[in-house]
Amino acid sequence: MDKQDERGWVVVGALFATLFLIWGPINAGGVFFIPVIKHFGWSRGFFSLLVGIAPLAAGLSSPAVGWLMDRIGVRQMMIAGASTVALGYMALSRANSAAEFLVVLFILGIGVTASTIIPTALVITNWFQENRGLALGVAFAGIPLGGTGVTIFANYVVLHYGFRAGYFAMGVPIALIVVPLLAAFVRTRPDEHAGDSELATAGATAVPGLELSEALRSRSFWLIAIAEVLFATASLGVQVHLVPYLTGIGYAPTVAAGLFAAMFIFSAIGSFVIGSMADSRGGRVMLTAVFVAAAAGIAALLGAPRFAAVVACIVVFGFVRETHLLPLVINESLGVRRLGSILGLLALFTTFGFAAGPAIAGRIFDVTGSYTGAWIMFIAMGLVSALAMRATRELADEEARIAVGKVLPLNPGQEQGSAAAP
Repeated sequence: MDKQDERGWVVVGALFATLFLIWGPINAGGVFFIPVIKHFGWSRGFFSLLVGIAPLAAGLSSPAVGWLMDRIGVRQMMIAGASTVALGYMALSRANSAAEFLVVLFILGIGVTASTIIPTALVITNWFQENRGLALGVAFAGIPLGGTGVTIFANYVVLHYGFRAGYFAMGVPIALIVVPLLAAFVRTRPDEHAGDSELATAGATAVPGLELSEALRSRSFWLIAIAEVLFATASLGVQVHLVPYLTGIGYAPTVAAGLFAAMFIFSAIGSFVIGSMADSRGGRVMLTAVFVAAAAGIAALLGAPRFAAVVACIVVFGFVRETHLLPLVINESLGVRRLGSILGLLALFTTFGFAAGPAIAGRIFDVTGSYTGAWIMFIAMGLVSALAMRATRELADEEARIAVGKVLPLNPGQEQGSAAAP
């Protein structure tokens, strides 16, 4: 392993810690739910609306964050974002009204976008040519593992010291560990001399890929967007309603919660395994397989009265995570010249899916008294996502079609001129 590879894996370690300590509190949000609403006397629906402002802010800010990362570099954005998240949790520990929660959660959502998934994908894609999928898998395993580890820690603090101490305890490790790690080790690209913003500007023309305007005119971008929004709809719809579904058909709440928690473990394992496989088989191939497997995992819920079917869903659906494969797919079809901007736009589509999925499943249950219709719809969405991903093109094909589109308008004039020549 050469020096650059060693430095690259140090960067991966810093990014793993970032995702672990920032996404961990997000996944542990349920620990704070009941203590907060009891303290303020809010309804579950009202506090859910407040909490929902953070992912909304994250999604709406994604295009701007991605655009800025392509132009000023990643490190500055990640440090600013992580600092915002740390201060946000500390501010929540002092919040005394719904308005204060609303403002802090909105800002916190922007900070999460600037410091986690999009910049992590951008940095690792730039640092690794070989073992890129494995590196992405290792870094993104921090999300489910953080969900497990931080939830245990947060639960202990909240039970013994209250939700205010719990919120403050979520922000301290981000301020004391994440921010220094980002400042010390994370750079946009593996260059020891140029500044981060210089690399972002000069490096854009040195890497393969389409400009953002060209990507938006390509078939592959819109097929990827369709796949992402449909799969986001299906995946979060299942996750949010899985425990209510299992308890509704007779499983004990502790069993349902334990099965749901187990998905985090399988998700972490899947990040390693699927990321490594993508290095040899390709991101588009593996993501197509992930969508098909996810549909099969959801289909297992149709037999959920049998415990074996539930276990099959937890293992398969939990194992096949797709977030860390998206940069590989973009690299294959659109290139990485404007990876930050493209990831930001696709994150906006994903946000729409995240908002729609739980609402669709809940509405179907309210109308029919059953989740069966929702599961069938989500299975279909997974399969359509697979077909869309299968129909994406290689970068060379997209570049050739764009080149032809630029040349064709000149042909009539050229032909006319040649015909007029003696």
